[in-house]
Amino acid sequence: MLKNLKWQRTETICEVWQCGGQLEIMPCSVVGHVFRSKSPHSFPKGTQVIARNQVRLAEVWMDEYKEIFYRRNTDAAKIVKQKSFGDLSKRFAIKHRLQCKNFTWYLNNIYPEVYVPDLNPVISGYIKSFGQSLCLDVGENNQGGKPLILYTCHGLGGNQYFEYSAQHEIRHNIQKELCLHAAQGLVQLKACTYKGHKTVATGEQIWEIQKDQLLYNPFLQMCLTANGEHPSLVSCNPSDPLQKWIFSQND
Repeated sequence: MLKNLKWQRTETICEVWQCGGQLEIMPCSVVGHVFRSKSPHSFPKGTQVIARNQVRLAEVWMDEYKEIFYRRNTDAAKIVKQKSFGDLSKRFAIKHRLQCKNFTWYLNNIYPEVYVPDLNPVISGYIKSFGQSLCLDVGENNQGGKPLILYTCHGLGGNQYFEYSAQHEIRHNIQKELCLHAAQGLVQLKACTYKGHKTVATGEQIWEIQKDQLLYNPFLQMCLTANGEHPSLVSCNPSDPLQKWIFSQND
């Protein structure tokens, strides 16, 4: 079972929708909530129990979409690799007995407005500067509107996880849909303009990974450089090692 009430609630939501039930929003209802100064839950085995709960939920309810989550969460991916998430046979038996629908049905019918990241992105992982041996990093509490930083590569995903999408964006989809946004000067992380459903990626968010390892923005006709504390755009120079980048898989 899930060893945390929060994830039991989350699994209940999946089970209700995918197994023939529904949740109703009561617009005139009033709900009180007491915000605690600290978590009421204890984690005797550390926060690893949270990742384990997430894996159990993903394995049962998310079908192939679970891979999107595992690419972003290296702790969860390790649990899957080690098969240390416990026995799920009872959960799958319930899913089969109730003839529950798959996660594609849920996305198409219950949450059609959500943007779904590429199931198989062109490239994913961390982006390392060839000249500085540092990685692109979104920094702390970057919810968009801030420049990126260069930081020691750790291979753990999180702040250093990026995907090169089918729309030629460089996305950081961890909590929000954020993209590398080209500008004269410092490159920032901004809300992605492509959200599916008849939207398009603007020129500032389209990048080309060139054969000489340059990250080129055709809209501004400039390349990303690691020359300085923050990545920025400069005139392209294929012989400059600070303009060469390597997309690598997370550890």
